[in-house]
Amino acid sequence: MASMCPLARLRAVVLVCGLVAGAASQAQGVGESSSASRESFRLCDDRAFLALNIARNYMMTGRNRDTVMPHLKGDAVAEAMADEIFRRIDTGTVRHPGEVAADVLFDCAAQQKMTVGAPRQQVALCFTRTDIAFFLHIERSNNVVRQQAVSKVQTRLKSRELYPTALINTVAEAVYTPSQMPDLRQLMGNVAWACIHRSPSAASAASR
Repeated sequence: MASMCPLARLRAVVLVCGLVAGAASQAQGVGESSSASRESFRLCDDRAFLALNIARNYMMTGRNRDTVMPHLKGDAVAEAMADEIFRRIDTGTVRHPGEVAADVLFDCAAQQKMTVGAPRQQVALCFTRTDIAFFLHIERSNNVVRQQAVSKVQTRLKSRELYPTALINTVAEAVYTPSQMPDLRQLMGNVAWACIHRSPSAASAASR
């Protein structure tokens, strides 16, 4: 993965609290009010996407801490999370940022007494697939036309098991159809949570 949008922009994306309305309503709180459940969902969703973007940036920049940490200063929770993510990546226990995001989501859900609603392996796959939204959004930001953007993303994200052609085309429609550039954070949330709420067999039927 050679190109990326600036980390400052990514940091802003990570901290945006705009979430998928449909997904929030599906969070399952235990012994909490509906409002508290939504807040718990937002907290866990934000933590998972923060972890996803820290891991993605670290791996995309050749494991360069100095390109990631300056954008987390002043946020002790984010800095501690980054240190742990760097350690796991450096020791080879993480193959893709989606795995980190899934772990953080499940840990947070346990703390908040919530259920995720899908197996951990499926959730990791679903977060991995947000790469599609990430790169298509970059292509539109660079004024690349839709057909060329799809081709470039298919070339970049080679595994059809992880990145199905049908999903790439669906996300491309969501990126390119609106007259205004869609919000990247919300777009990535849509991709992740739509996948998480599918049945395991449907979510993993990637190359069909």
